[in-house]
Amino acid sequence: MKNLRLPVLVSALLVALAGCSTVKLDSSGETTAVYQLNEFRMVLNSTAPAAFAATQQAIREYDLFETKSKLNTYDGELYARSRKDDKVFVSIAEMNSKQTLLRIRWSTTGDKKNSKALYDLIEKNLRGGH
Repeated sequence: MKNLRLPVLVSALLVALAGCSTVKLDSSGETTAVYQLNEFRMVLNSTAPAAFAATQQAIREYDLFETKSKLNTYDGELYARSRKDDKVFVSIAEMNSKQTLLRIRWSTTGDKKNSKALYDLIEKNLRGGH
């Protein structure tokens, strides 16, 4: 429960900003992500390199074609395309040694459903696929 406090606080702060909505990540509604300006945002409990690897795996699992990727020590970016030729952009940036901000933009107009599904795969991969 302690590890969920910061993501919930970050989500609450981002919700306070205009033009955004929350995305429930569990059935209780306690854990939420932010969907703002056509972009899905959530804090992961991992390092940037681990999140990057989990995202690359999720891109393959979601049947996306990775077109470009770059990993630095504390951040990374991935670009992909869907079968419908939608551009998908994922940004990963460490906030501290244990938490990383994940941002997903699915096409220029956004796609909350596909962004959430990609996030779910990333989170599953970080937990070891269980």
